[in-house]
Amino acid sequence: MRIRMAGATDIGRKRKANQDSIFYDESHGLGVVADGIGGRRGGEVASSIAVNSMKRVFLGTESIRHGEVNSFLVRAIDELNSDIIARGQMEPDIAGMGTTVNCLVFVGDRLHLAHVGDSRTYMYYGGHLFQLTIDHNVGTFSSKGWLNPDQVQPGAKDEALVKALGLSPNCEADIYEVALKPGQIFLSCSDGLSGMLPDNEIANIIRKNYSKFDAIPQLLIAAANEAGGRDNITVLLSEVR
Repeated sequence: MRIRMAGATDIGRKRKANQDSIFYDESHGLGVVADGIGGRRGGEVASSIAVNSMKRVFLGTESIRHGEVNSFLVRAIDELNSDIIARGQMEPDIAGMGTTVNCLVFVGDRLHLAHVGDSRTYMYYGGHLFQLTIDHNVGTFSSKGWLNPDQVQPGAKDEALVKALGLSPNCEADIYEVALKPGQIFLSCSDGLSGMLPDNEIANIIRKNYSKFDAIPQLLIAAANEAGGRDNITVLLSEVR
């Protein structure tokens, strides 16, 4: 399988800075999207560390056997988490910073995906959009019964994160493995996209512009900004060919 990638990031219409980070390298089958936690100092530092550390760890590895990719991702997420915490300890003014991360690794006929936080990865296939990841936030965890009411701080909003890199020494990522088929498109994005556009509108934009693959990230960003652009917006598309 061959993978084609296209991505973009935008500050949006309401934020003063872009705390999202993105990296992708289709020749190595690697893509990373990270969204620094808003309302905390150093969100842009945390997301940048997540992306650059994953790039360093992955590209610095000579080879990864197919059966070792998932365990590699678990170790890599631990290292990213430690890097963010260590940076905060060195610079007290950004201590406590955190970030989401979605890391995609394409190997052979499989996508391996590590997910922490509420940035999402979808699969578009056959004209339909499917959300692969689960949002690690209060609303989702409460609705699924994974959080008791007494575990939720009074006044906590549904979008408050339950899991993110940098918040505690132990950060367990969700690991997904998906069999690849030609024609699949994987969309990884920060909640600046998913929080502004319903899934059916995202699917329609991909469907209408399928032949203009490289333009789709900017078209999705423009639509999110038109809907209000309340947050930074980052989009990464990975097409299986």
